[in-house]
Amino acid sequence: AWVISREEFMNKPDFLDYLKLKASAGILKSDIPIGDYYYYDERYTTSGSYSWYEGGKSRSGVIASWPSNADLNFMTRKEMNFGLQAHLFNMLGIEANYFHDVYDGLVVRPNSTYPSFYNDFVPYTNFEKDAYRGVELGLSLNKEIGDWEFYAGLNFLYSVSKRLKVNEVYANDYQYRRGYNRSANFGLEAVGLFQSQEDIDKSPFQTFGTVKPGDIKYKDQNGDKIIDSRDEVYLCNWQAPWTEGLELKVRYKNLTLFLIGEGQQGAKAFKESSYYWMDGNDKYSVIARDCWTPETSATASYPRLSSETNNNNFRRSSFWMYDNSFFNLRRVQLNYKIPDKLSDYLFAKDLNISLSATDLFQIAPNLKERSLRIGAEPYYRTFAVTLKAKF
Repeated sequence: AWVISREEFMNKPDFLDYLKLKASAGILKSDIPIGDYYYYDERYTTSGSYSWYEGGKSRSGVIASWPSNADLNFMTRKEMNFGLQAHLFNMLGIEANYFHDVYDGLVVRPNSTYPSFYNDFVPYTNFEKDAYRGVELGLSLNKEIGDWEFYAGLNFLYSVSKRLKVNEVYANDYQYRRGYNRSANFGLEAVGLFQSQEDIDKSPFQTFGTVKPGDIKYKDQNGDKIIDSRDEVYLCNWQAPWTEGLELKVRYKNLTLFLIGEGQQGAKAFKESSYYWMDGNDKYSVIARDCWTPETSATASYPRLSSETNNNNFRRSSFWMYDNSFFNLRRVQLNYKIPDKLSDYLFAKDLNISLSATDLFQIAPNLKERSLRIGAEPYYRTFAVTLKAKF
């Protein structure tokens, strides 16, 4: 790090109070991605049942789960960071950082490099490789004007990942996860709903069950006139590239207002709960009113209902995808410090009363989908009145 603003040769402008440049690099070993112990050792499991003594006794067989690998090591994290810190106008703070990290030697069983009949004999190996890069920016404003005191803090983070080496084998280039974000979701690309039997007959054959008018139609990615798992493509990232936080404090004499907020942009999610995926004897939600019928074919929001299992409609696809961006006001608190004269009359010191609320409101393009909870407790807003004193 170099506090360049202190150098004599620095012709520092009046508005610049402080400036520091910084850089760091390192190589770290980590076992964080390892989900179990003793991956380096040979592992066995039971299989089948074998009888003897004219069938009166039996015993399970023993087979190898994976062989040992004496060369298995920790994952290596190589990281570089560059940044600066500055203070301007005696009230504005700035901190910016750029980071680039490479996670090399992630522990997997690379069965894609062996024939399938050899799967039981593939050891855990330092094989996969990922990269992460991004920029973070923090801004803070601190100012006093008479009896007023203001503080505001904003932070932004842009972070993306890229899979550089992956244990995978696919028939088509567009199916490979290498080159995509670590949080990438793959699935089928929906191109609408079938409107008639003629529409079905003219479309590629869909292998996920018998389709009827009102079912979801998928795009044939490889041109083989068949819709199957080989037509799954990249759809979205479930992890948001953009995140931000807000902190605000305003004080006037003995009264203080405090706010905290957080948000994210660019993430996607899927409507895959039983609220949307319903067929057969399931409990039907209110969206059944918006499902396809011959009379509502031009306005229906969801595929047709079925009294049988519908594997074609209820699978990951762009049809069920939605924007998962939001900004949430996480906490609000209003505090009043009782004047000392009144506190002394009550034989107390530092007497404070505060009103607070958590998760007061949220702004989101798909707030209903984000707020929906199936088989779990709903989201809560909490309100509290607090009295704090010293005697």
